[in-house]
Amino acid sequence: MTPDEAAEVVTAARWADRVEQPGPGDVRVSAVDRLAGITPAMFAWWFATMDAETYRWFHPHDHHDFAWTRGKQPGGYVGATHRTHHRYGGTGPLLRTEITFLEPGEAFPPAALRALGQGHALAARVHPLDERDRPAAAPSGHFVHVVLPRPGGSELRSKWWLRVDEHTDLELVTTGRLRHVHEEFGFLQTFLPGLYDRRAH
Repeated sequence: MTPDEAAEVVTAARWADRVEQPGPGDVRVSAVDRLAGITPAMFAWWFATMDAETYRWFHPHDHHDFAWTRGKQPGGYVGATHRTHHRYGGTGPLLRTEITFLEPGEAFPPAALRALGQGHALAARVHPLDERDRPAAAPSGHFVHVVLPRPGGSELRSKWWLRVDEHTDLELVTTGRLRHVHEEFGFLQTFLPGLYDRRAH
């Protein structure tokens, strides 16, 4: 992931689902979701307050386990790390991952952050975990979410930069990922507006 690539998620005139493989060891996955009733501020609050219970609400079929493991401060998520166990499609292999949330300025150049206006940008680094939940030394990828205000809600633009090798199930990390993400944010629209009204004020 380069600053220019991250900036494009903010500044592109249009965003769409897309899978690219620029080289044998790299895959790029882009996604767009319409978030009815969800503002950028609500999206940021969601990532800062997620816990094991609400993580399962986020995808009742695919999500299995969640815990903040280090760096978590009340009301924030930047600089914090959480562990997730999930399956794409509910029955696939258990994916154990560790996600560390970065300062947006580590991913996006200043001009892109200024261009957000009332939007929100999230950046993260991902490490795979072994069966004892120990992270690999090298990250398996990075991703960004960019939430732009739209009438009646927001547009969510996402992009993943993934390292792959001959053992990677490309169908799982591309088509499976896209299906999972669209389902997640479909579920989120059913409960986040009400949850935010009850807990954020």
